[in-house]
Amino acid sequence: MRGARPTVPVVLVHALLAVVVLGAVALWGTGSDPAGAATQVTAPDPDPRLPGPESLALVRPPGTVVLDNTRVKRGDVPATVLPEAEAQAVTAAGVVSVKALVSRDGAVSRGVWQLAVRNGGDAGDALRAIDDLYAAGGWQPADSPAPGVVVRAQVPGDGQPYSGYRAHYVRGPYLIRIEAYGTAKALVDREFAALARRQLAEWPPR
Repeated sequence: MRGARPTVPVVLVHALLAVVVLGAVALWGTGSDPAGAATQVTAPDPDPRLPGPESLALVRPPGTVVLDNTRVKRGDVPATVLPEAEAQAVTAAGVVSVKALVSRDGAVSRGVWQLAVRNGGDAGDALRAIDDLYAAGGWQPADSPAPGVVVRAQVPGDGQPYSGYRAHYVRGPYLIRIEAYGTAKALVDREFAALARRQLAEWPPR
């Protein structure tokens, strides 16, 4: 049919992203009640208008990049790149688009994420929603590297060997995430601090 666009590359990209998301679920969990998550569904956003013109407010993390969808003009919808519970929480709070750069290098993974809210939305709603989700999942408050940045930490426990940090803050129409995780806590601490310094120096909260 005239004007039809090829679908194979899109399917391939989303298949690759699905692998990354499944890995993230295995490492991080969902941050919420697994029993409750089984009864929930992610509904399409009824008003998927993005703020424009959209810009990229992310630094490139060091290491081998394993996820980069920043060249997708409008990013991806939350359900294709986030674990189910996170996608549900941020979609309900107005997020319509996600861009991310995630790298892996030996014992540590790092990432920066940009979640855009719909036109007229408030990224602060998305910040509160995601922080509530992580609090419910047992993530503990951690020291903030800058005003306006909310940080939570995961500590190793029975059957869970990973240390990790996830920081969130608002920059205009975007919810920004900075993360680092791995099995070597001292290394994770250093890598998170270094990535947070770079990201906040280049793209601070506002």
